[in-house]
Amino acid sequence: MRSVKLPIGILLILSISVAALSVLPGVWAQQEGTSSSISAAKSRLIQCYDAAKAAESSGANISQLTLRLNSAGLLLSQAELAYSESDFGSSQSLAAKSQNELIDFISSAQSLQVSAAQSRTFDFLLNVVASVVGTILVILASVVVWIRLKRKYEISEEQKSEPDAV
Repeated sequence: MRSVKLPIGILLILSISVAALSVLPGVWAQQEGTSSSISAAKSRLIQCYDAAKAAESSGANISQLTLRLNSAGLLLSQAELAYSESDFGSSQSLAAKSQNELIDFISSAQSLQVSAAQSRTFDFLLNVVASVVGTILVILASVVVWIRLKRKYEISEEQKSEPDAV
């Protein structure tokens, strides 16, 4: 009876080893695909961060962009955690969701940047024009007041000098 158990045990160990070896290349391939998905998501997140930083430096309000960056960063962190736990399916899915969160992010950031630059230019021109117009109005008002006071002074001088002449 013992001789029968030994070949079955050896056969069982061999079959488990063959099954494990046939599964491992698939696991390695899935691990490699997941690793590249995470790397692509990291790269995309960095590009989007740079775009948001440029938009903010131009004076744009990037609060909505920041929320999207935070959401994508959270998904990427969860993908990395799943990867470290060898949950490659979830990891790849979370990395893809992270990238989907940032699909039109760069164009939105650039649009905000252009809009902020235009607004800044408009504000500058408005300030310059308002300052010039205000200065001109003050000068004109001063000239008008000076002319009126001069006329009034001349009239009062003429009235004073008329009784003396009589």
